[in-house]
Amino acid sequence: MSLSYEVLRFVDRAMKRPADASDPRLLARLEAYARDAWEGIVALHAPASPMTWEVVTVLRGAVQLSNRIPFRFPRPVEIVGFFPTIIPLATPSTSGILTPTTDTIAVSMDTDNQNYLTSGDGISTPAGGSAGPFVTLSAMSVQVPRIVCYKLRNPTPDIGFTYRWKLDIDSGVGTPKAVYKDTLISLTMYARYL
Repeated sequence: MSLSYEVLRFVDRAMKRPADASDPRLLARLEAYARDAWEGIVALHAPASPMTWEVVTVLRGAVQLSNRIPFRFPRPVEIVGFFPTIIPLATPSTSGILTPTTDTIAVSMDTDNQNYLTSGDGISTPAGGSAGPFVTLSAMSVQVPRIVCYKLRNPTPDIGFTYRWKLDIDSGVGTPKAVYKDTLISLTMYARYL
Protein backbone atom coordinates (compact mmCIF):
# COMPACT_ATOMS: atom_id res chain seq x y z
CA MET A 1 0.00 0.00 0.00
CA SER A 2 1.12 3.55 -0.60
CA LEU A 3 1.35 6.06 2.21
CA SER A 4 -1.03 8.47 0.47
CA TYR A 5 -3.66 5.71 0.23
CA GLU A 6 -3.34 4.97 3.96
CA VAL A 7 -3.52 8.67 4.88
CA LEU A 8 -6.66 9.12 2.77
CA ARG A 9 -8.17 6.03 4.36
CA PHE A 10 -7.40 7.39 7.83
CA VAL A 11 -8.87 10.81 6.98
CA ASP A 12 -12.03 9.22 5.58
CA ARG A 13 -12.48 7.17 8.75
CA ALA A 14 -11.77 10.19 11.00
CA MET A 15 -14.35 12.31 9.15
CA LYS A 16 -16.99 9.64 9.59
CA ARG A 17 -16.06 9.01 13.22
CA PRO A 18 -14.05 11.96 14.68
CA ALA A 19 -13.13 9.93 17.78
CA ASP A 20 -11.07 7.61 15.54
CA ALA A 21 -8.71 10.51 14.74
CA SER A 22 -7.14 10.13 18.18
CA ASP A 23 -7.31 6.32 18.43
CA PRO A 24 -3.76 5.21 19.42
CA ARG A 25 -4.08 1.96 17.43
CA LEU A 26 -5.00 3.78 14.21
CA LEU A 27 -2.30 6.41 14.76
CA ALA A 28 0.29 3.67 15.40
CA ARG A 29 -0.77 1.92 12.18
CA LEU A 30 -0.48 5.17 10.21
CA GLU A 31 2.93 5.82 11.75
CA ALA A 32 4.09 2.31 10.76
CA TYR A 33 2.97 2.91 7.16
CA ALA A 34 4.81 6.24 7.12
CA ARG A 35 8.03 4.62 8.37
CA ASP A 36 7.87 1.88 5.73
CA ALA A 37 6.64 4.05 2.85
CA TRP A 38 8.36 3.97 -0.51
CA GLU A 39 7.41 7.56 -1.26
CA GLY A 40 10.30 9.45 -2.75
CA ILE A 41 10.88 6.97 -5.55
CA VAL A 42 10.26 9.28 -8.44
CA ALA A 43 10.35 6.65 -11.17
CA LEU A 44 11.69 3.15 -11.52
CA HIS A 45 14.97 4.47 -12.87
CA ALA A 46 15.26 7.50 -10.59
CA PRO A 47 15.00 6.67 -6.90
CA ALA A 48 15.01 9.77 -4.73
CA SER A 49 18.13 9.35 -2.63
CA PRO A 50 20.31 12.28 -1.58
CA MET A 51 23.32 10.15 -0.58
CA THR A 52 25.65 8.03 -2.68
CA TRP A 53 28.16 5.66 -1.11
CA GLU A 54 30.51 3.31 -2.90
CA VAL A 55 32.47 0.22 -1.91
CA VAL A 56 35.52 -0.66 -4.03
CA THR A 57 37.71 -3.78 -4.15
CA VAL A 58 39.86 -5.82 -6.53
CA LEU A 59 38.90 -9.39 -7.46
CA ARG A 60 42.02 -11.20 -8.62
CA GLY A 61 41.75 -13.30 -11.76
CA ALA A 62 43.41 -16.30 -10.10
CA VAL A 63 41.31 -16.18 -6.89
CA GLN A 64 37.79 -17.62 -6.81
CA LEU A 65 36.42 -15.57 -3.89
CA SER A 66 37.14 -12.16 -2.40
CA ASN A 67 37.18 -11.33 1.28
CA ARG A 68 34.03 -9.73 2.70
CA ILE A 69 34.20 -5.98 2.09
CA PRO A 70 32.35 -4.26 4.94
CA PHE A 71 30.78 -0.81 4.91
CA ARG A 72 29.39 0.82 8.04
CA PHE A 73 26.78 3.54 7.72
CA PRO A 74 26.89 6.36 10.29
CA ARG A 75 23.21 5.88 11.18
CA PRO A 76 20.08 3.96 10.04
CA VAL A 77 19.46 4.14 6.29
CA GLU A 78 17.19 2.95 3.53
CA ILE A 79 19.02 1.72 0.44
CA VAL A 80 16.87 2.31 -2.64
CA GLY A 81 19.21 1.05 -5.35
CA PHE A 82 22.63 -0.17 -6.41
CA PHE A 83 24.85 0.43 -9.43
CA PRO A 84 27.77 -1.95 -10.07
CA THR A 85 30.72 -1.08 -12.28
CA ILE A 86 33.89 -2.99 -13.12
CA ILE A 87 37.21 -2.03 -14.66
CA PRO A 88 39.40 -4.88 -15.91
CA LEU A 89 43.00 -4.16 -14.90
CA ALA A 90 45.99 -4.62 -17.18
CA THR A 91 47.78 -7.93 -16.75
CA PRO A 92 51.29 -8.75 -17.97
CA SER A 93 50.13 -11.61 -20.16
CA THR A 94 46.60 -11.45 -21.52
CA SER A 95 46.90 -14.50 -23.74
CA GLY A 96 43.91 -16.71 -23.01
CA ILE A 97 42.75 -14.50 -20.14
CA LEU A 98 39.08 -13.51 -20.21
CA THR A 99 37.86 -9.94 -19.84
CA PRO A 100 35.21 -9.98 -17.11
CA THR A 101 31.82 -8.28 -17.15
CA THR A 102 29.23 -7.78 -14.42
CA ASP A 103 27.62 -10.96 -15.78
CA THR A 104 30.71 -13.07 -15.00
CA ILE A 105 30.92 -11.95 -11.35
CA ALA A 106 28.57 -12.97 -8.56
CA VAL A 107 27.99 -11.00 -5.36
CA SER A 108 26.80 -12.00 -1.91
CA MET A 109 25.34 -9.21 0.23
CA ASP A 110 24.69 -9.39 3.94
CA THR A 111 23.87 -7.11 6.84
CA ASP A 112 25.72 -7.39 10.13
CA ASN A 113 27.67 -10.34 8.70
CA GLN A 114 24.69 -12.67 9.11
CA ASN A 115 21.46 -11.64 7.34
CA TYR A 116 21.77 -12.26 3.61
CA LEU A 117 20.09 -9.89 1.13
CA THR A 118 20.95 -12.21 -1.76
CA SER A 119 20.32 -15.87 -2.45
CA GLY A 120 20.96 -18.01 -5.49
CA ASP A 121 19.95 -21.49 -6.49
CA GLY A 122 20.91 -23.80 -9.29
CA ILE A 123 24.22 -24.81 -10.74
CA SER A 124 27.02 -22.34 -10.08
CA THR A 125 30.05 -24.44 -11.00
CA PRO A 126 30.89 -26.97 -13.71
CA ALA A 127 30.90 -29.61 -10.95
CA GLY A 128 27.39 -28.58 -9.85
CA GLY A 129 26.26 -27.36 -6.47
CA SER A 130 24.26 -24.49 -5.07
CA ALA A 131 25.00 -20.83 -5.70
CA GLY A 132 24.39 -20.12 -2.00
CA PRO A 133 24.03 -16.43 -1.14
CA PHE A 134 25.50 -15.25 -4.48
CA VAL A 135 23.66 -13.58 -7.38
CA THR A 136 24.94 -12.15 -10.66
CA LEU A 137 26.47 -8.72 -10.04
CA SER A 138 24.64 -7.04 -12.94
CA ALA A 139 21.34 -8.08 -11.30
CA MET A 140 22.02 -5.48 -8.58
CA SER A 141 21.92 -2.59 -11.06
CA VAL A 142 19.39 0.19 -10.64
CA GLN A 143 19.35 0.45 -14.46
CA VAL A 144 16.84 -2.39 -14.72
CA PRO A 145 13.25 -1.71 -13.66
CA ARG A 146 13.86 -2.64 -10.04
CA ILE A 147 14.19 -0.59 -6.89
CA VAL A 148 15.19 -2.10 -3.57
CA CYS A 149 13.96 -0.86 -0.23
CA TYR A 150 16.41 -2.21 2.33
CA LYS A 151 15.80 -0.49 5.65
CA LEU A 152 18.83 -0.94 7.90
CA ARG A 153 17.63 0.20 11.32
CA ASN A 154 20.64 -0.57 13.56
CA PRO A 155 22.33 2.52 15.04
CA THR A 156 25.35 2.04 12.73
CA PRO A 157 24.28 -0.64 10.24
CA ASP A 158 26.93 -2.74 8.56
CA ILE A 159 26.56 -4.09 5.04
CA GLY A 160 29.09 -6.42 3.46
CA PHE A 161 29.85 -7.58 -0.05
CA THR A 162 31.71 -10.71 -1.12
CA TYR A 163 32.49 -11.37 -4.78
CA ARG A 164 33.27 -14.56 -6.68
CA TRP A 165 33.69 -15.59 -10.27
CA LYS A 166 30.47 -17.12 -11.54
CA LEU A 167 32.36 -19.98 -13.14
CA ASP A 168 34.67 -22.10 -11.02
CA ILE A 169 38.27 -21.18 -11.90
CA ASP A 170 40.02 -23.68 -9.62
CA SER A 171 40.96 -26.90 -11.41
CA GLY A 172 42.14 -28.39 -8.13
CA VAL A 173 45.54 -29.21 -9.67
CA GLY A 174 48.62 -27.14 -8.83
CA THR A 175 48.84 -23.39 -8.37
CA PRO A 176 45.73 -21.45 -9.46
CA LYS A 177 46.22 -19.74 -12.81
CA ALA A 178 44.46 -16.53 -13.78
CA VAL A 179 41.36 -17.20 -15.86
CA TYR A 180 40.07 -13.62 -15.76
CA LYS A 181 41.86 -10.28 -15.70
CA ASP A 182 42.18 -8.81 -12.22
CA THR A 183 39.18 -6.53 -11.86
CA LEU A 184 38.38 -3.40 -9.91
CA ILE A 185 34.78 -3.73 -8.69
CA SER A 186 32.71 -0.80 -7.43
CA LEU A 187 29.23 -1.12 -6.02
CA THR A 188 27.47 2.19 -5.54
CA MET A 189 24.62 2.43 -3.03
CA TYR A 190 21.89 5.05 -3.35
CA ALA A 191 20.42 5.72 0.07
CA ARG A 192 18.71 8.11 2.44
CA TYR A 193 18.69 8.36 6.21
CA LEU A 194 15.70 6.94 8.09
